[in-house]
Amino acid sequence: MTGLYGSSFVYANPQQRFLSDTATLNVALQELSKVLHFSDRVVCNLSSSGLTLERARELPQRLKQLNKLYALDLSSNYIRVADWQDAYDLAADFLVNDTVEYLDLGLNYLPPLQSLTDNAGLYKKLRSFGHRIALGLYGCPLTGMENVDHWIQNAGRFRQEAYGHDYAQKFKIKALDKA
Repeated sequence: MTGLYGSSFVYANPQQRFLSDTATLNVALQELSKVLHFSDRVVCNLSSSGLTLERARELPQRLKQLNKLYALDLSSNYIRVADWQDAYDLAADFLVNDTVEYLDLGLNYLPPLQSLTDNAGLYKKLRSFGHRIALGLYGCPLTGMENVDHWIQNAGRFRQEAYGHDYAQKFKIKALDKA
C-alpha cells in the first residue's frame, strides 16, 4: 500500500443504491471486486448507502479477500450501535484483521463521543487504532477536549488518506503527521 496522498482508485456506490439488503450489497461487492484489478490501492465509498449494522457486519469477512482495499467509507449510513462496545467490535473486525487500513464510521448512529471516556478500557482500545478510524464529523470546530478532538481530526485524516492530496487541497485540510 502506498503512503499519504498516493494515487488510488475510488469505487463509489453507483446511482447511490440502497444497500440495506444482501442482494443489492452483493451487486456492489461484485462491482468492487472488478475494479480491484485496475489499481494497487482502492478506496470503497459506501457512504450514504443505507447500510445497517446488520449489513455492515457482513462486510469484513466478505472484503477480507479483496487485499487491495485501502480505505472504507461507511459514513452517513444507518449503522445504529447500542453502545461503544458494539462500535469497537465492528471497527475491530475491519482493522484488527487488516481488512482495510482506514475506516470511517462517522455520521452514523453512534453514542456521543464524550461518553466514550466513561469506559477507560474501551476508550483505550479504540484509541489503539490510532489514525486508522474516524468516528467524528469532519469540519466540526475543535472543542478543546482532547478525547473529542482526536476523533474530529481523524475524520480529516481519513479524507486525506482515502481521497488524496487533491481533496486535501480543495478543502484546505491541514496535513497530519503519520502515526
